[in-house]
Amino acid sequence: MAETYRKSKVEHYVSRLLLRKNALKRQVEQAEFVEMKDFFRGQLAAIDLIIDELTAEFALEESHTKIEGESCS
Repeated sequence: MAETYRKSKVEHYVSRLLLRKNALKRQVEQAEFVEMKDFFRGQLAAIDLIIDELTAEFALEESHTKIEGESCS
């Protein structure tokens, strides 16, 4: 039971990371953030790395780590 609980917490954390990733993607596309584009791209790469590591470490299903229609940045 503890393993299931921890896995669900990790899945919830990954879903929050995906929300942050989407927010950063929107900011990259906004004109007022043009000077920070490289910073946002670095943040996106870091979030992708964290998601990949969590997915591998906790054997998460692909459906928990991807959003429909998502393309790699």
